[in-house]
Amino acid sequence: MLKSLLAIGLVLAFGSAGVFAGGKPNGDYPIKDRFAATVIGTPKFYKADLPAEIPVKEYTLPGLHPVPKLFWYSADLRFSAALQKGRAPLVFNIAGTGAGYQSTKMLTLQKALYQAGFHVINLSSPTHLNFLINASQSNMPGFLPEDAEDLYRVMELAYQKVEADAEVSEFHVMGYSLGAAHAAFVAQLDQTRKVFDLQKVYMINPPVNLYHSVDILDQLLDDHVKGGVEGVGAFLDRALNRLAANYEPKDGMHFDGDFLYKAYSSWDPSQRGAGPEGRNGAAALIGTSFRISSANVVFAADLMSGSGYIIPPGTEFGRRERLDYYAKASHVVKFTEYVDHLVIPYLQKKYPGKSRKQLLGEASLQHIAGFLADNTQVRVVTNRDEIILAPGELEYMEGLLGERIKVFDHGGHCGNIDSKENVADMLAFLQGGQ
Repeated sequence: MLKSLLAIGLVLAFGSAGVFAGGKPNGDYPIKDRFAATVIGTPKFYKADLPAEIPVKEYTLPGLHPVPKLFWYSADLRFSAALQKGRAPLVFNIAGTGAGYQSTKMLTLQKALYQAGFHVINLSSPTHLNFLINASQSNMPGFLPEDAEDLYRVMELAYQKVEADAEVSEFHVMGYSLGAAHAAFVAQLDQTRKVFDLQKVYMINPPVNLYHSVDILDQLLDDHVKGGVEGVGAFLDRALNRLAANYEPKDGMHFDGDFLYKAYSSWDPSQRGAGPEGRNGAAALIGTSFRISSANVVFAADLMSGSGYIIPPGTEFGRRERLDYYAKASHVVKFTEYVDHLVIPYLQKKYPGKSRKQLLGEASLQHIAGFLADNTQVRVVTNRDEIILAPGELEYMEGLLGERIKVFDHGGHCGNIDSKENVADMLAFLQGGQ
């Protein structure tokens, strides 16, 4: 999502009492507000100890389709690999919604895995622009079975690219958020394809039903940004003004979780005022960030597929084309509307006789419940205050997986992904039996 500029501190001014358990580090993840945790992430004291740098090489693969002039800067599919010098297991690591292989969370996971002795290939999400325009056969990501087909093909090509430099003992797959669901579908597909014979599947904060999760995220903007999508600009202005008010030149500006943690823990609502969003500023930020990510998907999918939903079929954009109208139109569209108006009609044309309900069900973990229940090498880690799960979905996963799911009390959606406890759990599972 927006990380850099938005996560700099749009939420720091909307904090509230009770966000943190206490003023001193005590070993437990400290952020008790699920929306704040999602935005702030893990403060430094609680992070796993990871190297500042590891040897990573970037690669490109030829795209499936001609790239429109508008996307000249994203020609060819990109991925990265961190390879050990000797024989080691290889982990395919799949990004979450809208994220690329170089996103902060992906680089953190890559460092943790490499430090522990794994080869690591980082792959962008099928909902990331570079993947969508170069590797999606349908140009309409969001239907997990077809996304898995696209990812599996990319995994084959990526491994072929690095095979001469990587002596591999076995293969694993993992991902976070949407990437976690993709990892499960890829592993299920591998049971029939047998290209990799994937041994372990590690899923971090997965959705259960993708449509339910994106509906929750869509609604955050409507519920927590004054004026809904029309109020996003004013919301960002307010947030940036509050960030400026908290800036101390003598301290410098470090755009990281520690900066936000300090700002949040020292925030005094009686002195600074709650602002229109009040304590829900973090939820507003998440909703805004998700809408911007989904708008990118809507625009690119419509252009690449020629669907005519926003962009008239046959329209060609030059490199310097003004896109104001199309950008505004894309941001009005919810991700659920993208699914209902673009993805479902495409799928019903491709699979005649399948209902909307059937297709939405196939984009959920329930569709591969038998695989997940029977495969002892599948593990899920999530949080009890996860924001993308509908009522009953956490309990569903607990019933399905039993001891193969680890549920932390706090962390929101992937906020604690790089905490000491989370990284330790990931490595213990992936290294087990080696």
